[in-house]
Amino acid sequence: MSTASLSLVAATIETSDQPDTDQTTTTDTDTDTDTIGENADVELVAPPEAVAEYKDPHELIIDENVRMSFDLDDYPEQEASIRVRGVRAPALAQRGADGKIRVYDGQLRVLLARKVGLAQVPVWITPADPDVVDNEQRIERLLDQITLNDRRIPLPEVDRARGIALMLELGATPTRIAQGLARKRGEVAKTGAIGASQTATRLLAERQFDLDQLAVIADYDARGDTDAVTRLENAGRWDFGYTRRLIDNERATTRDRLETALAYAVYGFGILTTEPDTDTGYLPIERLVTEAGEPVTVEHLYTDPTLWVVWLAVERGRLLVDTESGAHVAIEDVDWSTRANPDATPADGLRHVDTVTRADKWTPTYYLPEKALPGSGFTILATAPDPEAEAAVVAAREQARLDRRRVRVLNERGEAVNERRYEFLPRLLAGATLPRDTAAFVAETLAHRLAFDERAQVSALLGIEASTESLVAAIRAASPNRAWKIVLAMQVAIAELKIGKSLWRDGGESTGRYLRFLSEAATELNARTGDTDFALVEVEQAAAKLIDYRDIDIES
Repeated sequence: MSTASLSLVAATIETSDQPDTDQTTTTDTDTDTDTIGENADVELVAPPEAVAEYKDPHELIIDENVRMSFDLDDYPEQEASIRVRGVRAPALAQRGADGKIRVYDGQLRVLLARKVGLAQVPVWITPADPDVVDNEQRIERLLDQITLNDRRIPLPEVDRARGIALMLELGATPTRIAQGLARKRGEVAKTGAIGASQTATRLLAERQFDLDQLAVIADYDARGDTDAVTRLENAGRWDFGYTRRLIDNERATTRDRLETALAYAVYGFGILTTEPDTDTGYLPIERLVTEAGEPVTVEHLYTDPTLWVVWLAVERGRLLVDTESGAHVAIEDVDWSTRANPDATPADGLRHVDTVTRADKWTPTYYLPEKALPGSGFTILATAPDPEAEAAVVAAREQARLDRRRVRVLNERGEAVNERRYEFLPRLLAGATLPRDTAAFVAETLAHRLAFDERAQVSALLGIEASTESLVAAIRAASPNRAWKIVLAMQVAIAELKIGKSLWRDGGESTGRYLRFLSEAATELNARTGDTDFALVEVEQAAAKLIDYRDIDIES
């Protein structure tokens, strides 16, 4: 029989008194696109204008399908049922203008029918609307597939992400997809970005990161930044925020460096993207003299800038400049007592804090490539009387360069970790449960700040010995309450204001005590919430005196 009436096919399905495993049976591992579970909220209803036909499964084209994460070998029960009783639930298909029939729902049933050698399968066929463009038909088909699958057996998140990514590629807006799938627009945008990235979809399947983190990886993947993708993938969830901030800041610094370098490039200077060391074939200007033995100055460079290359080092926020003109302002010319008071009148000869802002300081270092030395008119300066002494001078110069680089790299990491910590702190303070050692942390901090007479007064009121140890012991014995959360917030603010980007080197005992507390508090909070996105990184560990900053690997 090549053609059957729609009513006959429907009646066959409705009157069947035997369970058909290819349409009614599911297993714990079943991820079939097409299987309808016994309790699924799906009715097998013929599409409008559908024609019921029996077709050779090999003549049917398996159309674009949102579910890709399945293997026919994973469905032995469905295969056995189809082998014995055939396909009972019709597939849904469209007949295109070319006459070809494309299945858009029933993918698994058709493939299993091919595998077991069935000659015919039932199909409901509707004509493709010639007035609807192909992309529009594909978008609607993908929306239907995701919706139908979620009402049966929910799609794997990987397939959902790929389907949303494809719809976005076809021209559907995030708003349209969100409405069609009853999801939030922001979630659709993130999921679509993840689905467009092979790395992000793989990590989604492995469930290593949350949606926001995967969206960040997908964004860098879309830019072709393989270094960032690799670093984020290797960071792990707890270190992800810090690594992301570090990469973001590094990329921002690179962009700013190239923009600043344009002023040098227009003169003909070559631009270095990394700072050279002593073994890379570049001679710093301070190692050179003219043929007359005079030190080489910047004026000498501008006689032929094409001979030279320049490296630009940055110190973020180092300069104080006028907010309007950008002119440099000396720190002693500002009345700092006017801070946070826009109506304050500065002292005579001084200016209001609001008239200045911080700016980055870019310092150029000029190098002559060794291959350009012959015929340049310059020669290497002999700084010591013998080769061994000269080598020692060169080694000392290189060590000084490495020390400067260590300061710069660790400052960058300090800035990134500070930003990451600021994101964590609101979550710490928002919970209904305080960290176990909150009272002890605040009490000990305040106890160490009390002057002798203040401590004596507190001790007299409490009736305890006038010592820091006794005071701390008494406070730890007290029951914490909501007021401690407010106190903790105040204490955290005080602690954070003392921490700068050089925390790894300059952090005192109070900073170390604060960071150690924060580490323990994060461990407790993460255990309660199931998150693992915060722990002290190396620069913080150095500030907390848990490691020596000199042992931090600055090349990784």
